[in-house]
Amino acid sequence: MRPFFKDDDFNFMTENALGATYHQAADVGEVLSTVERIRNGDARSWVDEWTATADRLAAEAGANADPGRSRSAARQFLRVSLYYSLASSAADGTGDPSLFGTLWQKHRAAWDRFADLTEPRAERLAIPYEGTALPGYFFRAAGPDGPRRTLVFNNGSDGPVTVAWVEGIADALERGWNAMTFDGPGQNAALVRQGLPFRPDWEKVITPVVDYLLARPDVDGGKIALLGTSQAGYWVPRAVAFEHRVAAAVADPGVVDVSTLMLGQLPHFLVKLLEAGEREKFDRDMEFALRFSGATRSLLASARS
Repeated sequence: MRPFFKDDDFNFMTENALGATYHQAADVGEVLSTVERIRNGDARSWVDEWTATADRLAAEAGANADPGRSRSAARQFLRVSLYYSLASSAADGTGDPSLFGTLWQKHRAAWDRFADLTEPRAERLAIPYEGTALPGYFFRAAGPDGPRRTLVFNNGSDGPVTVAWVEGIADALERGWNAMTFDGPGQNAALVRQGLPFRPDWEKVITPVVDYLLARPDVDGGKIALLGTSQAGYWVPRAVAFEHRVAAAVADPGVVDVSTLMLGQLPHFLVKLLEAGEREKFDRDMEFALRFSGATRSLLASARS
């Protein structure tokens, strides 16, 4: 099949967007018309065109957000959230340090409108965590009252919150499960708004989530499933090695060495400097190399968290 872009990252993100149409988090026509306007490998073009599509659709969704058309508005806001997140994915490649945060906030605001308008409506959570709280969302399955099986969706390192809907929550609700997602340290609002960085001992994150769920009367404490995607393919196995109240766990794609991806972006001479511990030489040469590679700047910017 002919790729949409020669740029691998642009092509991958376009394919992901088309995949999101299954759960109405994207629209085929909106995706294709947007990528048609984007210049291959041009981060600014990618950001501008996805932002333009999201802005236009956000205005339409706002006009529909009344009791008579809330269902249509909810689905529009879901797509807006995804499109702003797509725009933000290349923001670091533009050289504008403020752009990612601005687009991320718009993505999150659109998701919140979706959560407030969709049926069943999502409950916003504040999960107690080490003197603060982790933000999250709980979707209660339709049907009679009582405890239900519950899916916990653990997002990856930089996945937008809309990924939780596309890759887990929507299917769980269709099958009569409750579903929830949360922002752990280094993810989404916990990183952008609270400044909480990643941590390797992920059981310290999942245990407070399980504690919270077990206190809810609509959750069957013996039937909690934990699904981790992308980098959570490492976090989930790590967490359930210590947190034994999770009945079932899925790691997709499983445990991987994240450094392989990072080091694969670097010339061999830089890798040798890094392995030799020659920090000053590495930093000097790395700064020079980043001036000429927007893709590497974007990748390493996401890794800093």
